[in-house]
Amino acid sequence: MGETTSGPTVGAYARISNNFLHDMATGTWAAALLVIWVLSRRTPGVPPEAAEVLGETAMLVFWLLVAALAVVTVTGVVRLAYWRAETAQADLSAKRQALIVKHVAFVVVYGGGTWWGWTLLA
Repeated sequence: MGETTSGPTVGAYARISNNFLHDMATGTWAAALLVIWVLSRRTPGVPPEAAEVLGETAMLVFWLLVAALAVVTVTGVVRLAYWRAETAQADLSAKRQALIVKHVAFVVVYGGGTWWGWTLLA
């Protein structure tokens, strides 16, 4: 009668799922960048028909890279929201600086990597 269950809440499952999507999208972005690089190195010296197919494939992979980057961004915003909600007010200022530095580095890596991937398509 009055039995309670103690276990993960729906919110915990949502956070775990969000973190999983964030990590998978990060890996997808990196893998797509690697595939674009590999395809760009294969294009010179192949027959024109094959070069065209490789170029189209690289462009498709680039758009997958962009989609993965969008997922990283959206799930990252969700992570930030629950991080702020769960971090003690006294700890926010100390952790905020590290979080800003981390995200500046990520913008440089993701922005630079995405730009580099775009230059490989030419």
